[in-house]
Amino acid sequence: MKKTSKPKSKRPAKRKGKKSDLHLQNLLSADHPDFADLLESFHFDPEKAEILLNGERMVLVDNKSLGIMRRELILALGYERARAVLSRTGYEMGTADAELALKLRHGENFFEDFNVGPQLHALKGSVRVEAKVFEANPDSGEFYSEFYWHNSAECHAHLEQMGISHESGGWQQIAYASGYTSVFFGRPIIFRELECIAKGYDKCFLVGKPASEWEDSENELRRFRAESYPKITASEKTSNTKKRVNKNRLIVGASAGFNLTLHLIDKVASTESPVLFSGESGVGKEVFARELHQRSRRAEKPLLAINCAAIPESLIEAELFGVEKGAFTGAEKSRPGRFERAAGGTLFLDEIGTLSFSAQGKLLRVLQEGEFERVGGNKTLKTDVRLIAATNSNLDMEVEQGTFRRDLFYRLNTFPVHIPPLRERRADIPVLMNYFLRIISEKQEKNITGFSNSVTKLFQQYHWPGNVRELENIIERGIILAEAGEAIDIQHLIMSSDRVLSKEDIQNKDPFRAFVLTNSTETPAEEIGKQLLDSGLSKEEINNSLIRAALERSEGNVTQAASLTGLSRSQINYWIKSSRSKH
Repeated sequence: MKKTSKPKSKRPAKRKGKKSDLHLQNLLSADHPDFADLLESFHFDPEKAEILLNGERMVLVDNKSLGIMRRELILALGYERARAVLSRTGYEMGTADAELALKLRHGENFFEDFNVGPQLHALKGSVRVEAKVFEANPDSGEFYSEFYWHNSAECHAHLEQMGISHESGGWQQIAYASGYTSVFFGRPIIFRELECIAKGYDKCFLVGKPASEWEDSENELRRFRAESYPKITASEKTSNTKKRVNKNRLIVGASAGFNLTLHLIDKVASTESPVLFSGESGVGKEVFARELHQRSRRAEKPLLAINCAAIPESLIEAELFGVEKGAFTGAEKSRPGRFERAAGGTLFLDEIGTLSFSAQGKLLRVLQEGEFERVGGNKTLKTDVRLIAATNSNLDMEVEQGTFRRDLFYRLNTFPVHIPPLRERRADIPVLMNYFLRIISEKQEKNITGFSNSVTKLFQQYHWPGNVRELENIIERGIILAEAGEAIDIQHLIMSSDRVLSKEDIQNKDPFRAFVLTNSTETPAEEIGKQLLDSGLSKEEINNSLIRAALERSEGNVTQAASLTGLSRSQINYWIKSSRSKH
């Protein structure tokens, strides 16, 4: 191979005035945790032809074959699409290893916990990692790191198959680092390989920081599927349509389940076939339905949504198909239904399994013949509407039980799309955390810096029975209770006035709070106690701060302040008098 002169470095200028919140050392040095805990989860059994890491099956593959696979992907898909495929794979691997790291280590040192990822990289033979700069503060949202990569297997494979390149070759490894750190940090982090052996350097050099701090980060986010990436049609480029599209919530995620769902949506969007979304309550079925509408040829036309379970059975047919004057008591004038109002657009029927048998029959006629009649009318009306339905129940079972029409089920089930629950899409959690933090903070006009490391770990461990909706509600609770300029911590998420409830009642009313109280090795009180000890405040200063905060929250109500602090009214009054006399 022809030798080339070493290319000019593109390293960032030295950061001035920045102090790392964590001690900087080689990630694999003797001063940091060794591989003992990782090696204990590693099992090699030639008799069974099994290699296991924490129960997950591993396969030894020679690096040359990985290079050949990369070359074939580039030839088959093109450079950018091949890179996107490998990036998504790496991102998902990084999030999975982050979950493993959170299980293996529960220390108080963010750096040591984070160290699992680079050690796993070395254990798997991928690359040896050396930290040059590592500045991280989950509470303030600050993150900046610089790493050397020595002996990168992926970059060597890229160099061998593709030769010296004008771009870096560590596609999977960069995505792995981004996914791993995003899970750990609770917000999207992007790494970029500024120097690479595939570009002629003797080692690789990369920098990581929040996606919002990089210029032109959209390419990485699109590859990882960490932000919205709808395909905007030419007709959607009018100003009116842009305003309408921007009002809708973005669809965010990065997991394999999320990407598969969007792949199916992309396939069916250009057709006129009905689509049936299924999944647990709160997974975001309506958000995905809106994404499907925005990608379709009907994007300029309206999308109307109706929750079938929220409308009384006696009124659902009138709501869907319209009503003629005098059709029933109270029908004082004729009015169109949703099928007429959504003309040319899309109609989304949520909780479709709750429809009455009569409404199911009329809906089947619309799907098959494209026509219907208003309630109380005898004129046949034509409709041009694309139908999207959703359910969180098992329609197969309801068909067998005779509560849902078999013929309607088969018609709706032309193109089924199952949305996995959030506990099976844990790679989505950090990007959803960041998204909800941003939009809710803007709505509340409150500056919240981020999430504590304890919250980030809890969110990855929790099973999320309420899925994305529950995550959003919990984050909104934290934003309300946290003070401006601070990070959301555990105490902000589980604060409640229900202090005398039994564990069973708490489990029913607030499963997240029950999970924290049951599984946390350290109570919020202990965590706060540690923070107070570290603050350097005297006992008197702590008491003064507590009472002052209680009076502010109760707007000067002495009785409420006493209840909040556990002090008596006379003690609060004495403190008020003492404070006034000092000033």
